[in-house]
Amino acid sequence: GTRSEAVGGGRLRLGQVFGFRGKFTWPPGLEVISKLKSPIGQEGDEPLERPLIPKSDEEMIEEGKENIKKAEAYIEKHITDDMSEEQIRDLVARAMEACIPPPTSWQEMFMLESEKKTMAKKGNVEANVEIQKKRQEAGMARVPKIDEFGRAYATGRRKTSVARVWVTEGTGNVIVNRKMMVDYFARMAHREEIFAPLRLTGKPLSFDVWATVKGGGLSGQAQAIRHGVAQALQPFDIETYRPLMKRFKYLTYDARQVERKKPGQPKARKKFQWVKR
Repeated sequence: GTRSEAVGGGRLRLGQVFGFRGKFTWPPGLEVISKLKSPIGQEGDEPLERPLIPKSDEEMIEEGKENIKKAEAYIEKHITDDMSEEQIRDLVARAMEACIPPPTSWQEMFMLESEKKTMAKKGNVEANVEIQKKRQEAGMARVPKIDEFGRAYATGRRKTSVARVWVTEGTGNVIVNRKMMVDYFARMAHREEIFAPLRLTGKPLSFDVWATVKGGGLSGQAQAIRHGVAQALQPFDIETYRPLMKRFKYLTYDARQVERKKPGQPKARKKFQWVKR
């Protein structure tokens, strides 16, 4: 018979023989299955011969397409018009064995998955290292510089208060708006806020602070000065002071603001008492 008669009419298609969407599914014989590596790992399995190279899904799809093309070429090369259906099945079995690799065993799948996870983790670590380097470079670019008079200037903010702060080496004098700190801030808690970054240096009486602050209340102004002092201290010993200030979050601007009052309400969240009539 002809090739068309051998496959039940029409041109032979590899997908029909493999059962993708064809008229019948080709079941490989026992002699073919015995030559393929079992997909389920057993104690007597042969050692892995194929190199375990992790591949992406796109690469595996392309490799599968190439293997199918090789099998199609093999069949087209060896098929003849006078072949019977049984001979065509044997030819397809030989094409599969020659061009399509055996199914992956569970050991190989496990090892490939582990390798993929390791490579992905390594890539994430490298990406994180690059991000950290960029952040450190950006942070170092914002560090104040010491001018020719030995002063380091920084701006501190908290709520609606803005403080301009100059720090120099000295004897521990703190002047706020042309007044001594003890005269400007009567509460001890506000003085402690200003001296907090100076204490971290281990020598709080070795620096003088001169600040002008406006806006907000005394609490916001004290915290704004603390923010400015922490930033201005960095250039005096950046390798020591900067990690300390970052650890206690003195360099971080606290963006919390008082919530606005809403119309029809006495305060931001408080409501008037509801009256039925």
